[in-house]
Amino acid sequence: MSKLLSSKYFRVIFGLLLSAITLYLALRGVSLWEVSRSVGAASTGWVLLAIASVLANTFIKGVRWYRLTGDIGQRSGFAKVLAALLAGQLLNLIYPARAGDVSRVLILGRNGNDKAFVLGSVLLEKLADLYAYILLAVLLLFQLPIPGWIDTSIYISALLLVAGIGWAAWLVNNEERSERIGRWITTRRISWLPERTWVHLIELVQATLSAIGQVRQRKQAAELLFWTVLVWLTALLNNILILLALGMNMDRGHSVVAMALLVLVGLIAGIALPSIPGRIGIIEYICVLALTVFGIPQAPALTYGILLHAVVFLPGLVLGVAALLWLSWKPSQQTLIPDKHSEKSPNY
Repeated sequence: MSKLLSSKYFRVIFGLLLSAITLYLALRGVSLWEVSRSVGAASTGWVLLAIASVLANTFIKGVRWYRLTGDIGQRSGFAKVLAALLAGQLLNLIYPARAGDVSRVLILGRNGNDKAFVLGSVLLEKLADLYAYILLAVLLLFQLPIPGWIDTSIYISALLLVAGIGWAAWLVNNEERSERIGRWITTRRISWLPERTWVHLIELVQATLSAIGQVRQRKQAAELLFWTVLVWLTALLNNILILLALGMNMDRGHSVVAMALLVLVGLIAGIALPSIPGRIGIIEYICVLALTVFGIPQAPALTYGILLHAVVFLPGLVLGVAALLWLSWKPSQQTLIPDKHSEKSPNY
């Protein structure tokens, strides 16, 4: 039993069980005929706009990562950066443990490019998204009917968020300070960590500090903030458009933005859980849980989850497969320009 729990198959088995349970809970007591009719009755115009929002979100993510990769991105070209992102997003849907993010590093780290630097750009992207997610979660809690004792935790979370942003700004603002902190971390060996784990941890710290150097200037930091805001606005817009497509914005007495925001926050947390490829079951059940908070019955909420899942998943699937084919077909080009991202200011 212990071997099973410690094996790589445990995550797969747990994901299968979780997907099966959530799918059962989402479908329980619901007429599939009614759901299918509701999906078919969705407004085509709003659905097309939602698909456009998904495509815009992907493009903006590509631009943000391209800017973060600096000289490496310039040498590789925006098309390759975007293709690596699309391929990574597809693999994240299929494989566990964010394998797609690793593939992004491997794809863009070819031809002598600094893999640690590329990894650092991915980590910085994730850090920016984490701050945005926490901020949205805190703002959302103010709009929901919650017990009084949770108010205190909201204020504490908000203070921690402000403190975290302040610490990050303090760290980024001074190169010598960040390098000193990096040296302090890397010279402190944690005895109970395995050697291999410790080496990987040091590499992550060094890669993160390398990426942090890209946003040391105010203009660079402002640009990262700008693209991150657009990423989350287009993600939220997609959720809103699906609500509009199903006519869920009219008679509930609730803000359509609040409903879309709760779905977004719930989905980001939910997709981190292990599941079968495509997150089938988990996405639908999270949508049911989120929308029933606002008094929407289970059947329409499930309809929303199915339609949202299709609108997000299918374009990602098609574009991801196309990106993988293009990357495998495109002949690898030798890097003619030496890697000098540490010698000159990055493009971002």
